[in-house]
Amino acid sequence: MNKEETVDLIKGEFTPEEAKEILFSIIGDKIKFNNRQIFSSEERNLGNSERYKKRLEELKCAQTTVSNLIETAKAGNKTIEINAEINIVVY
Repeated sequence: MNKEETVDLIKGEFTPEEAKEILFSIIGDKIKFNNRQIFSSEERNLGNSERYKKRLEELKCAQTTVSNLIETAKAGNKTIEINAEINIVVY
């Protein structure tokens, strides 16, 4: 039996500093995870680290995008709205 749930991970309005803390924390944790997976895979000679390397590059690009948006919000004295859901499927 498959099970699927959607969870609101982030929902609300934030100052640029709050948004930076929240988003950089999540992205940073994902970067650390992928770095650990790359290290582990290469240490054990498993040869399947390419997907983690690709994801790592995507996360670094996301970090730059988020940084630019936060700087724009700061410069304009704006609020940032973030809505992030995660969809979890067990099969």
